[in-house]
Amino acid sequence: MSALLLFLASIPAILSTDFVYVLAYSWTPGFCINQSYPGCIDPESYWLNHFTLHGLWPQYTTTGYPSYCSTETYNASIPDIIGLDTMVQYWPDVKYDITSSSYDSFWEHEWTKHGTCSTLSQYDYFQDAVQLIERYGTPEVLTEAVGGTIDAATLRKSMSDVALQCSGGNILVGAYTCWSQTNGIPGSQIACPSSVEAEDTCSASILTVPSLN
Repeated sequence: MSALLLFLASIPAILSTDFVYVLAYSWTPGFCINQSYPGCIDPESYWLNHFTLHGLWPQYTTTGYPSYCSTETYNASIPDIIGLDTMVQYWPDVKYDITSSSYDSFWEHEWTKHGTCSTLSQYDYFQDAVQLIERYGTPEVLTEAVGGTIDAATLRKSMSDVALQCSGGNILVGAYTCWSQTNGIPGSQIACPSSVEAEDTCSASILTVPSLN
């Protein structure tokens, strides 16, 4: 195989395909139901009433998403450069204690599976995701409903275009929003592709908003 063909074969397919970003939120109190993970037993106060990050991934505008687009290995120094406290607050892994050597395995997974398809550097990938959820993460109507219920239509309206994630159709566990991109850099919130909208699993009109208190 010629050097040119080898070079072309190494370029992720996403570079020649239209894509948007899915910002995936996690509602930690919902995720922690019936779980005894360290972060569920001793959560940070921020996780009690705010969405945290599940991930940020490119999504084709037609259907599906790319994954594992390069062999660039995860750089374990990036969370420290961004600020470990910031990463833990906005993108926690409740399955492990912060002192565990496995704590950053979640970040490694998200970079390897999704970040490598973003065309961004590792620093920019993690930093951009954190900035998105920091600025647009949790509507006030949800914060006020913790430990009670919320009208699904009200929550959807407060988050503009969103695919809500529920356990059992009515227990909030997360959400997906979609974002434009230019040269891999996230832009503004947009309507999600139909493939993302189809992943809305909150079928009930009234949703339970779990708490960790």
